[in-house]
Amino acid sequence: ADDLRALLMALAILVNTFAMAVTLHGTPQSRSPLVNWYAIEAGIPFTMAPPRPSNHPFDQVPFLTDDGGVEVFESGACLLYLADKYASSSAEERAAWTPWVVWANSELDGLCFGAVPGDHRVRGESMSKPEVRSVGRLDQILGGREWLGGDGFSVADAAVASYLNYVPIFHRGADLSKTPNTVQYMLRCAERPAFGEAFGAQHQALVVAKCNEWLSAGGGAGASGGGLLGALGLK
Repeated sequence: ADDLRALLMALAILVNTFAMAVTLHGTPQSRSPLVNWYAIEAGIPFTMAPPRPSNHPFDQVPFLTDDGGVEVFESGACLLYLADKYASSSAEERAAWTPWVVWANSELDGLCFGAVPGDHRVRGESMSKPEVRSVGRLDQILGGREWLGGDGFSVADAAVASYLNYVPIFHRGADLSKTPNTVQYMLRCAERPAFGEAFGAQHQALVVAKCNEWLSAGGGAGASGGGLLGALGLK
């Protein structure tokens, strides 16, 4: 009975995936690529649309629509909606990734950008400061696991790694060499093909190069051999 129930659940998810009509309003310069990244990783078909017009209540992006009149705004909410509908089989499974998505939006955002409520200007970063409790603790956590939400890549990683991998893009002077576990995690995520597809090859190459630089400076194991950079002619 349990095997049959699991099979029916898998079939239902498969049918929903191919029947869906997800549309994402966004731009490469916004936070919509992190939603693209998860959708690509999860094999969820979607269509990109111009940022405006849309029904986003604050006239921002990303903004997601789906069958049945579904409308979702805020990048974290878009991620959770996609994972909930197209990748989840239980509340217990969702409990493994939901806290990380919420944490990325509520705390990691400020650590990576220095943003304050109502003002999304990039003000600075705290990821170079392992003495900051959350920065040091994240490095400890990532020292004991490869992925945040379980045994494999999940929506938790799409949320957290997207923010982390913006740090070398917006803060060229940042130095994360003292948190090698975090950097190795950033590198694992940035080297995934779907990351490059969502964020662009140049973004991907810059993140990979900076991660390898930090790992070399800190003596951290696991720096890549630069195959991606060589393929792009950047090494």
